[in-house]
Amino acid sequence: MVDLETVTVRNDLEDLPAVYTVLERFCTGAGLSDAVRRTLCLVVEELFANTVAYGYPDGGKDQIAITAALGPTHVKLVLSDRARPFDNSGMPSGPPEADTVEDMGIGGLGLYLVHQLADDVATQRIGNVNHTTVLVPRAKD
Repeated sequence: MVDLETVTVRNDLEDLPAVYTVLERFCTGAGLSDAVRRTLCLVVEELFANTVAYGYPDGGKDQIAITAALGPTHVKLVLSDRARPFDNSGMPSGPPEADTVEDMGIGGLGLYLVHQLADDVATQRIGNVNHTTVLVPRAKD
């Protein structure tokens, strides 16, 4: 049984497949459902992509660490980076009800989706490192 997996990758979207590989191995080893695996991959993709796109405005090179830990009722994801400070814990407003998907602009929905899929999202900055912790329920069938 796998109860902890960590992967460290460059702050480059091209490294996202390596993150998926580790999450797949974690979910298989932990016996998690396909629904939970998809949720974990989506949450990590949104947070990772936001960090890469907005956290390094000068295009600086860095590494991002992603850890998945199995708890009794949740999977705890932690993303750690040295990007500019950003608090992912605030619940963003959802899409306007009057808009259709076609009318909506690009951006702004990823973090909203993360909050909808997770039971808790918290960010802590220690020194120059952001630590975003996300609790995803294990029962997602």
